[in-house]
Amino acid sequence: MTENTPQELVGRRTRTAVRELMSDTVLRRITEMWESEGFSPPPEIEPVGGQRVTLFEAYIRQVDWTSRSEAERALRVFQDALTDVFALWAGDDQYRERAIMNVRRAVSRDGLEIDDEWLIRIPHRAELNPSSLASLKDPSAILQGLERLSAALPADPELAIGGAKELMESTAKVTLIETGRTEESLPKADFTKLVNEASDALGLLPEKGKDLPDSRQAVRQILNGARQIATGLAEFRNSFGTGHGPARRRTGLSDRHARLAVNAATLWCELILDTLADSQAPWRSTLSSGSSQ
Repeated sequence: MTENTPQELVGRRTRTAVRELMSDTVLRRITEMWESEGFSPPPEIEPVGGQRVTLFEAYIRQVDWTSRSEAERALRVFQDALTDVFALWAGDDQYRERAIMNVRRAVSRDGLEIDDEWLIRIPHRAELNPSSLASLKDPSAILQGLERLSAALPADPELAIGGAKELMESTAKVTLIETGRTEESLPKADFTKLVNEASDALGLLPEKGKDLPDSRQAVRQILNGARQIATGLAEFRNSFGTGHGPARRRTGLSDRHARLAVNAATLWCELILDTLADSQAPWRSTLSSGSSQ
Protein backbone atom coordinates (compact mmCIF):
# COMPACT_ATOMS: atom_id res chain seq x y z
CA MET A 1 0.00 0.00 0.00
CA THR A 2 1.38 3.41 -0.99
CA GLU A 3 1.31 6.46 1.24
CA ASN A 4 -1.65 7.99 -0.62
CA THR A 5 -3.76 4.81 -0.81
CA PRO A 6 -6.91 4.82 1.38
CA GLN A 7 -6.48 2.45 4.31
CA GLU A 8 -8.47 -0.77 4.57
CA LEU A 9 -10.74 -0.60 7.61
CA VAL A 10 -10.69 -4.34 8.35
CA GLY A 11 -7.33 -6.04 8.17
CA ARG A 12 -6.44 -9.36 6.58
CA ARG A 13 -5.87 -10.98 10.00
CA THR A 14 -9.55 -10.60 10.87
CA ARG A 15 -10.78 -11.57 7.41
CA THR A 16 -8.63 -14.70 7.40
CA ALA A 17 -9.54 -15.69 10.96
CA VAL A 18 -13.26 -15.65 10.13
CA ARG A 19 -12.79 -17.29 6.72
CA GLU A 20 -10.90 -20.24 8.20
CA LEU A 21 -13.88 -21.12 10.40
CA MET A 22 -16.20 -21.66 7.42
CA SER A 23 -15.32 -25.29 6.66
CA ASP A 24 -18.43 -26.57 8.48
CA THR A 25 -20.85 -24.04 6.98
CA VAL A 26 -22.85 -25.24 3.99
CA LEU A 27 -22.40 -23.41 0.67
CA ARG A 28 -26.05 -22.36 0.53
CA ARG A 29 -25.79 -20.71 3.93
CA ILE A 30 -22.62 -18.81 2.95
CA THR A 31 -24.34 -17.44 -0.16
CA GLU A 32 -27.44 -16.58 1.84
CA MET A 33 -25.47 -14.59 4.46
CA TRP A 34 -23.65 -12.47 1.89
CA GLU A 35 -26.60 -11.89 -0.41
CA SER A 36 -28.84 -10.89 2.50
CA GLU A 37 -26.49 -7.91 2.95
CA GLY A 38 -26.70 -6.98 -0.73
CA PHE A 39 -23.51 -8.60 -2.04
CA SER A 40 -23.64 -10.16 -5.52
CA PRO A 41 -22.36 -13.66 -6.31
CA PRO A 42 -18.57 -13.39 -6.74
CA PRO A 43 -16.46 -14.68 -9.65
CA GLU A 44 -14.59 -17.91 -9.10
CA ILE A 45 -11.12 -17.70 -7.57
CA GLU A 46 -8.20 -20.06 -7.15
CA PRO A 47 -8.84 -22.39 -4.19
CA VAL A 48 -7.52 -21.17 -0.83
CA GLY A 49 -8.76 -24.26 0.99
CA GLY A 50 -11.91 -26.33 0.79
CA GLN A 51 -14.89 -25.32 -1.35
CA ARG A 52 -16.67 -23.53 1.49
CA VAL A 53 -13.63 -21.57 2.66
CA THR A 54 -12.87 -20.62 -0.95
CA LEU A 55 -16.42 -19.36 -1.56
CA PHE A 56 -16.28 -17.23 1.58
CA GLU A 57 -12.92 -15.80 0.46
CA ALA A 58 -14.36 -14.99 -2.98
CA TYR A 59 -17.02 -12.84 -1.31
CA ILE A 60 -14.39 -11.22 0.92
CA ARG A 61 -12.33 -10.19 -2.09
CA GLN A 62 -15.15 -8.25 -3.73
CA VAL A 63 -15.70 -6.04 -0.67
CA ASP A 64 -14.30 -2.51 -0.81
CA TRP A 65 -12.67 -2.58 2.60
CA THR A 66 -11.81 1.15 2.36
CA SER A 67 -15.53 2.02 2.35
CA ARG A 68 -16.96 2.20 5.87
CA SER A 69 -20.54 1.46 4.77
CA GLU A 70 -19.51 -1.56 2.68
CA ALA A 71 -17.12 -2.87 5.33
CA GLU A 72 -19.85 -2.62 7.98
CA ARG A 73 -22.22 -4.64 5.77
CA ALA A 74 -19.52 -7.30 5.43
CA LEU A 75 -18.98 -7.31 9.20
CA ARG A 76 -22.67 -8.10 9.67
CA VAL A 77 -22.04 -11.14 7.48
CA PHE A 78 -19.10 -12.03 9.73
CA GLN A 79 -21.40 -11.72 12.75
CA ASP A 80 -23.87 -14.20 11.23
CA ALA A 81 -21.03 -16.55 10.30
CA LEU A 82 -19.44 -16.49 13.76
CA THR A 83 -22.81 -16.91 15.47
CA ASP A 84 -23.54 -20.01 13.37
CA VAL A 85 -20.09 -21.52 13.91
CA PHE A 86 -19.89 -21.00 17.66
CA ALA A 87 -23.44 -22.31 18.13
CA LEU A 88 -22.54 -25.40 16.09
CA TRP A 89 -19.45 -26.02 18.22
CA ALA A 90 -21.21 -25.48 21.55
CA GLY A 91 -20.54 -29.06 22.62
CA ASP A 92 -16.78 -28.91 21.97
CA ASP A 93 -15.70 -26.38 24.57
CA GLN A 94 -11.94 -26.73 24.06
CA TYR A 95 -12.04 -26.30 20.26
CA ARG A 96 -14.64 -23.53 20.50
CA GLU A 97 -12.67 -21.52 23.06
CA ARG A 98 -9.49 -21.80 21.02
CA ALA A 99 -11.32 -20.53 17.91
CA ILE A 100 -12.86 -17.66 19.86
CA MET A 101 -9.46 -16.70 21.23
CA ASN A 102 -7.96 -16.68 17.71
CA VAL A 103 -10.72 -14.44 16.36
CA ARG A 104 -10.50 -12.02 19.27
CA ARG A 105 -6.71 -11.83 18.92
CA ALA A 106 -6.94 -11.09 15.18
CA VAL A 107 -9.62 -8.44 15.75
CA SER A 108 -7.54 -6.76 18.46
CA ARG A 109 -4.37 -6.73 16.37
CA ASP A 110 -6.27 -5.09 13.50
CA GLY A 111 -7.38 -2.31 15.85
CA LEU A 112 -11.02 -3.38 15.83
CA GLU A 113 -13.52 -4.26 18.55
CA ILE A 114 -15.86 -7.23 18.96
CA ASP A 115 -18.87 -7.46 21.25
CA ASP A 116 -20.50 -10.41 23.01
CA GLU A 117 -22.83 -10.98 20.04
CA TRP A 118 -19.84 -11.37 17.64
CA LEU A 119 -20.35 -8.07 15.87
CA ILE A 120 -16.94 -6.65 14.88
CA ARG A 121 -16.89 -2.86 15.04
CA ILE A 122 -14.67 -0.34 13.27
CA PRO A 123 -13.66 2.43 15.70
CA HIS A 124 -14.75 5.90 14.66
CA ARG A 125 -12.32 7.31 12.12
CA ALA A 126 -11.94 10.69 10.49
CA GLU A 127 -12.74 10.09 6.84
CA LEU A 128 -13.20 12.02 3.60
CA ASN A 129 -14.50 10.97 0.20
CA PRO A 130 -11.76 8.68 -1.24
CA SER A 131 -12.54 9.63 -4.84
CA SER A 132 -12.09 13.34 -4.08
CA LEU A 133 -8.80 12.64 -2.33
CA ALA A 134 -7.66 10.54 -5.28
CA SER A 135 -8.11 13.52 -7.62
CA LEU A 136 -5.49 15.59 -5.77
CA LYS A 137 -1.92 15.85 -7.01
CA ASP A 138 -0.61 15.47 -3.46
CA PRO A 139 -3.11 14.52 -0.73
CA SER A 140 -0.38 13.41 1.71
CA ALA A 141 -0.86 16.26 4.21
CA ILE A 142 -4.61 15.66 4.34
CA LEU A 143 -4.20 11.89 4.71
CA GLN A 144 -1.69 12.43 7.51
CA GLY A 145 -4.15 14.77 9.23
CA LEU A 146 -6.91 12.17 8.98
CA GLU A 147 -4.66 9.52 10.50
CA ARG A 148 -3.76 11.78 13.41
CA LEU A 149 -7.40 12.62 14.02
CA SER A 150 -8.39 8.97 13.94
CA ALA A 151 -5.70 8.18 16.53
CA ALA A 152 -7.00 10.98 18.76
CA LEU A 153 -10.61 9.74 18.70
CA PRO A 154 -12.22 9.44 21.15
CA ALA A 155 -9.68 9.36 23.96
CA ASP A 156 -7.93 12.72 23.42
CA PRO A 157 -10.48 15.51 22.80
CA GLU A 158 -7.85 18.28 23.03
CA LEU A 159 -5.75 16.67 20.32
CA ALA A 160 -8.84 16.02 18.19
CA ILE A 161 -9.91 19.67 18.41
CA GLY A 162 -6.45 20.92 17.51
CA GLY A 163 -6.12 18.35 14.74
CA ALA A 164 -9.51 19.24 13.28
CA LYS A 165 -8.36 22.82 12.76
CA GLU A 166 -5.11 21.61 11.20
CA LEU A 167 -7.05 19.36 8.81
CA MET A 168 -9.09 22.33 7.59
CA GLU A 169 -5.91 24.37 7.23
CA SER A 170 -4.20 21.66 5.15
CA THR A 171 -7.31 21.23 2.99
CA ALA A 172 -7.51 24.98 2.34
CA LYS A 173 -3.83 25.17 1.38
CA VAL A 174 -4.03 22.15 -0.92
CA THR A 175 -7.14 23.59 -2.57
CA LEU A 176 -5.55 26.96 -3.24
CA ILE A 177 -2.42 25.33 -4.67
CA GLU A 178 -4.56 23.04 -6.87
CA THR A 179 -6.39 26.12 -8.24
CA GLY A 180 -3.20 27.95 -9.18
CA ARG A 181 -1.83 29.67 -6.08
CA THR A 182 1.76 29.24 -4.96
CA GLU A 183 2.55 28.09 -1.44
CA GLU A 184 4.45 31.34 -0.81
CA SER A 185 1.34 33.43 -1.58
CA LEU A 186 -0.92 31.74 0.99
CA PRO A 187 -2.01 33.58 4.16
CA LYS A 188 0.51 32.71 6.87
CA ALA A 189 -1.22 33.21 10.20
CA ASP A 190 -4.88 34.10 9.48
CA PHE A 191 -6.77 30.81 9.59
CA THR A 192 -10.20 32.30 8.82
CA LYS A 193 -8.81 34.22 5.85
CA LEU A 194 -7.16 31.07 4.53
CA VAL A 195 -10.31 28.94 4.59
CA ASN A 196 -12.45 31.76 3.18
CA GLU A 197 -10.03 32.20 0.28
CA ALA A 198 -10.31 28.47 -0.45
CA SER A 199 -14.11 28.75 -0.44
CA ASP A 200 -13.97 31.81 -2.69
CA ALA A 201 -11.60 30.08 -5.14
CA LEU A 202 -14.30 27.44 -5.66
CA GLY A 203 -17.20 29.92 -5.85
CA LEU A 204 -18.77 28.57 -2.67
CA LEU A 205 -21.11 31.46 -2.02
CA PRO A 206 -21.98 32.64 -5.53
CA GLU A 207 -23.97 35.73 -6.34
CA LYS A 208 -27.72 35.54 -5.97
CA GLY A 209 -29.78 35.47 -9.12
CA LYS A 210 -27.53 33.13 -11.09
CA ASP A 211 -29.31 30.11 -12.51
CA LEU A 212 -27.26 27.63 -10.47
CA PRO A 213 -28.25 25.36 -7.57
CA ASP A 214 -25.61 26.93 -5.32
CA SER A 215 -27.18 30.37 -5.88
CA ARG A 216 -30.53 29.36 -4.39
CA GLN A 217 -31.24 30.78 -0.96
CA ALA A 218 -31.58 27.41 0.75
CA VAL A 219 -28.21 26.20 -0.54
CA ARG A 220 -26.58 29.56 0.18
CA GLN A 221 -27.67 29.24 3.81
CA ILE A 222 -26.03 25.83 4.03
CA LEU A 223 -22.84 27.06 2.34
CA ASN A 224 -22.69 30.10 4.60
CA GLY A 225 -23.06 27.83 7.62
CA ALA A 226 -20.16 25.73 6.39
CA ARG A 227 -18.00 28.86 6.16
CA GLN A 228 -18.85 29.72 9.77
CA ILE A 229 -17.35 26.40 10.88
CA ALA A 230 -13.89 27.93 10.48
CA THR A 231 -14.62 30.72 12.93
CA GLY A 232 -16.20 28.42 15.49
CA LEU A 233 -13.49 25.79 15.25
CA ALA A 234 -10.69 28.37 15.54
CA GLU A 235 -12.24 29.76 18.74
CA PHE A 236 -12.89 26.24 20.09
CA ARG A 237 -9.27 25.26 19.45
CA ASN A 238 -7.93 28.47 21.06
CA SER A 239 -9.84 27.65 24.25
CA PHE A 240 -9.64 23.86 24.40
CA GLY A 241 -7.46 22.37 21.66
CA THR A 242 -3.78 21.59 21.33
CA GLY A 243 -1.47 24.13 19.75
CA HIS A 244 -1.39 26.58 22.66
CA GLY A 245 0.05 25.56 26.03
CA PRO A 246 -2.58 26.18 28.75
CA ALA A 247 -1.80 27.69 32.13
CA ARG A 248 -3.83 24.97 33.81
CA ARG A 249 -5.31 21.63 32.87
CA ARG A 250 -8.40 21.90 30.68
CA THR A 251 -11.52 20.31 32.16
CA GLY A 252 -15.01 19.45 30.97
CA LEU A 253 -14.08 17.92 27.62
CA SER A 254 -15.41 14.52 26.59
CA ASP A 255 -15.48 12.33 23.51
CA ARG A 256 -18.58 14.14 22.22
CA HIS A 257 -16.55 17.34 21.95
CA ALA A 258 -13.89 15.46 20.00
CA ARG A 259 -16.51 14.14 17.59
CA LEU A 260 -18.12 17.58 17.29
CA ALA A 261 -14.83 19.17 16.20
CA VAL A 262 -13.89 16.34 13.85
CA ASN A 263 -17.34 16.11 12.26
CA ALA A 264 -17.44 19.87 11.73
CA ALA A 265 -14.01 19.90 10.12
CA THR A 266 -14.67 16.91 7.87
CA LEU A 267 -17.99 18.42 6.74
CA TRP A 268 -16.18 21.55 5.52
CA CYS A 269 -13.24 19.61 4.05
CA GLU A 270 -15.49 17.22 2.16
CA LEU A 271 -17.52 20.11 0.74
CA ILE A 272 -14.32 21.76 -0.46
CA LEU A 273 -12.68 18.63 -1.87
CA ASP A 274 -15.84 17.33 -3.56
CA THR A 275 -16.31 20.71 -5.25
CA LEU A 276 -12.65 20.79 -6.25
CA ALA A 277 -12.96 17.31 -7.82
CA ASP A 278 -16.27 18.02 -9.60
CA SER A 279 -15.54 18.31 -13.32
CA GLN A 280 -18.81 20.24 -13.81
CA ALA A 281 -18.38 22.68 -10.92
CA PRO A 282 -18.87 26.35 -11.97
CA TRP A 283 -15.45 27.38 -10.59
CA ARG A 284 -13.79 25.49 -13.44
CA SER A 285 -15.35 27.66 -16.14
CA THR A 286 -14.48 30.78 -14.12
CA LEU A 287 -10.85 29.67 -13.81
CA SER A 288 -10.68 28.88 -17.54
CA SER A 289 -12.12 32.25 -18.58
CA GLY A 290 -9.75 34.06 -16.22
CA SER A 291 -6.67 32.31 -17.54
CA SER A 292 -7.65 32.94 -21.17
CA GLN A 293 -7.76 36.69 -20.67
